[in-house]
Amino acid sequence: MLAVKPIMAQEKIQWTPQQTINGYHPETETPILFTDKSGIVHAFSSQWLDEGSDQAVKAVVYNRWETGIGWTAPVDILLSPLKNEARIQDAMLDTRGNVHIIFYGGDGTLGNIYYATAPLESIDQASAWSKPIVIGESADDPPVAAIAGDDKGNMVVVYGGKNEGNGLYSVYSTDWGDTWTESIPGLLTYDSRFPFNLKVDSGESGLIHAVWDVRDIGGNGREINYAQLNLIDQQWSEPITLEEAESGYGVLNPSVIEYNGELFVVYSGLTFRRSVDGGHNWTDPENPFQLTGINGKVSFVIDSANTLHLVWAQRKSGNPDIHGVWHSQWLDNKWSTPEPVATGPRIVDLSGLEGFDPYDVRAEIVLGNTLLAVWRTDPGEIKANGIWYSVGRLDAPALPAEAVTGNTNNMPTPMNEMVASDEPVEESTAFSQPITEEQNSNTVSSKFSGNEPAQQILMALIPTTLLVVLVILVKTYFMSQKKV
Repeated sequence: MLAVKPIMAQEKIQWTPQQTINGYHPETETPILFTDKSGIVHAFSSQWLDEGSDQAVKAVVYNRWETGIGWTAPVDILLSPLKNEARIQDAMLDTRGNVHIIFYGGDGTLGNIYYATAPLESIDQASAWSKPIVIGESADDPPVAAIAGDDKGNMVVVYGGKNEGNGLYSVYSTDWGDTWTESIPGLLTYDSRFPFNLKVDSGESGLIHAVWDVRDIGGNGREINYAQLNLIDQQWSEPITLEEAESGYGVLNPSVIEYNGELFVVYSGLTFRRSVDGGHNWTDPENPFQLTGINGKVSFVIDSANTLHLVWAQRKSGNPDIHGVWHSQWLDNKWSTPEPVATGPRIVDLSGLEGFDPYDVRAEIVLGNTLLAVWRTDPGEIKANGIWYSVGRLDAPALPAEAVTGNTNNMPTPMNEMVASDEPVEESTAFSQPITEEQNSNTVSSKFSGNEPAQQILMALIPTTLLVVLVILVKTYFMSQKKV
């Protein structure tokens, strides 16, 4: 049974005041995060460039965070080969030090799932990334996709598609992403409903666990499903429906984690289910918290003391209701009383950037004992106002930072080698000019700096243009000498 237990001996976590991250477009969705062993949190998002012009494109954008330093300026690193939108879906760091990302490329009429990779130390440079390749055709829009892998080079991308019917499709690689199989349908709805809010977890058991909700054409959640993948055999288990709903908003936004040999699943309204036998049987649904609402995605993380944490957005009923980001820990087989990370009355700001109603929380553990939480504002009535974050220090041992580098052996051809240029590509300034915690403010900017894909193409044309101009000048000079 799940229940709340006040943990009197647990030291109260001190959270930094919420702040926005400089440089993000106001309508940016909560970034995809992962942390390396050096203590750097890497963030990937999608943002519009040249918004309002005929050349407007949505690019994959990268920045990073370090304790005591703060956030670097965002730089755009990848554009979509199809149409004009690159919508980031997921990212992972493999054990060789290479980063793999997947994104939806296309627009509201047509799109595919694309894959690209780069060495970790160069991921802020567009020139370091391999040319994006299609690994999933006819992807759903709104898109849903996730990537996972092991330490032997086996990888899987799961995505929502419609080639053979609505549902989840899988593509596999056994060589660190160098080659991929054809897409394989396996978790179909067999009707007009479609998968949404997919979450995967690579467990200690070696299995990959997946949960997702199934929506009707009105966007209402009708099922929460669970399945597990044996990555070596490339075989999914039969999906198990954990909960169904026939009306209303329904059941939404699931997340999953394998922890100490058990499986934890949470979904809308903070409903929990747990399995102690590898996902075959589950506890009854239970909501241990006196909070209400459905405010997007939630995040499980594990610290260096092997304590499981949950970070999410909800509201506490009152006069007025208190909205915010909350945190709880799994201690003695019970969830601790939720503590506030960033809370307050809901602020509806229709014209400025002061709105408050947290939504879609993602979290990372940094060097064992630091918890970074990021979120956006609920995209309902309030004007979008960028990405917010807070940091808390946990009662857990600090881990030593380790140097991490990427393996460039057998890496695909980087993008800059596909552009004919005699000039060196300009280095990104993102890592050398970090935004400190003190410098970070609530100002939201849509300007980006760094080694941009579009900028590289222009740079590649400069030598050719100069040569043409020089030839014309020389020819003009000699013709004038003949006339004399």
